[in-house]
Amino acid sequence: MKKALLLILLGTTCLLSARAAETVDSVRMRIYYRTGYRFVEPGFRNNREALDRFTESIRRSLDDGSFEHIVVAASSSPDGNEQANERLAALRVDSLVAYIVRHTAVPEERIERHVIGVAWEALRGMVAGLDTEWRDEALEIIDHTPAIRYDAQGRPTGGRNAELMRLRGGAPYRYMQEHLFPELRSSVGATLYTLPEPPSVDEGPAQTVAEPEPEPVSAPEPKPAPEPERAPAATVAEPAAGDGWTPRIRVKTNAVGWAMMIVNAAVEIDLSRRFSVNLPIYYSGCDYFSARAKFRILATQPELRVWPLRSRRLFAGVHFGVASYNFAAGGDWRIQDHAGHTPALGGGLNVGYRLPLGRTERWDVEFSLGAGAYRAHYDKFRNEHDGARATEVRKTFVGLDNAAVSFSYNFGLKKKQK
Repeated sequence: MKKALLLILLGTTCLLSARAAETVDSVRMRIYYRTGYRFVEPGFRNNREALDRFTESIRRSLDDGSFEHIVVAASSSPDGNEQANERLAALRVDSLVAYIVRHTAVPEERIERHVIGVAWEALRGMVAGLDTEWRDEALEIIDHTPAIRYDAQGRPTGGRNAELMRLRGGAPYRYMQEHLFPELRSSVGATLYTLPEPPSVDEGPAQTVAEPEPEPVSAPEPKPAPEPERAPAATVAEPAAGDGWTPRIRVKTNAVGWAMMIVNAAVEIDLSRRFSVNLPIYYSGCDYFSARAKFRILATQPELRVWPLRSRRLFAGVHFGVASYNFAAGGDWRIQDHAGHTPALGGGLNVGYRLPLGRTERWDVEFSLGAGAYRAHYDKFRNEHDGARATEVRKTFVGLDNAAVSFSYNFGLKKKQK
């Protein structure tokens, strides 16, 4: 049944492509999505293997000059709101297109997008292959009931999905939800089309000279010539295949810092799939609407991060911190690093989670929380204009030293193949 669905879905992409007739070869891929999830997850089901194989085929076709175009198509299951399902399918198409562009040298304009909508045709093929007593009734509804019915005022009043839900008290619908819908809602198909191999230069003359005897059949002789030329191409593409991961550099800012009137920016650079380095800088030179309340700071907190999961969502980090500060909470006292040039020094641990934003997956939002210990040497002043210094303090602070909701934009560091 799954094979039948795959043929239907990918076959639809072939029909939708206006240039498909010009091609003689194709490579097809199907990947899966979690229910309601729109982003490509290489670690989900067999996605990693499919994506690696497909991107390697793209690189090889680009290298040997046979690349023509790619078609990415997606559909959704009938359950739920039809418009919402169609939007989700469109987002899944966008996420797969973004993945292909990031991991190969294919220009985005060479990828066709097709949102099929609710996969009624695929569902019909699956139902037709069942051996159940309600099969013919379900096919009757799929074939002759409009997808959406409207009343006189143009408001939707039900349709094909609602009729299926009412069939025999809902038992057939529950069966389809459990056994058929997951295959409809969880997949996106992509097809790589390649150009026909250019004919051998000697083929033409060989046919004209083919008058005497079958001797011109020696035309296959020139064919080995392209082979040696292609061999190096395959070996060049090999190292780039990797595992589909692309190193990135991210420019980010922390919304929590801005809420505290602290100007901040950070840069994160991937060292490998498992490790990255994050370098934030914080600065504030203003009071909180009064000279008696302030948190003036100049600080940095370099951090080495570890990404334990292949999805690169969850991370843990170890950081070092240095901060010059001038702090007053509106009470009787103000504290400042000793003599204005004795910053607090320390470090700690950090954990966080990152989620992609938007269709292109260039934008991310990151949540992180950290704690550490800092050795501080500061002066304590009366909290008033030119307040007198009261005492000098040396103290170790232990507690939260980082809370961030950061928004970032990322750039790929991978060199594109020529």
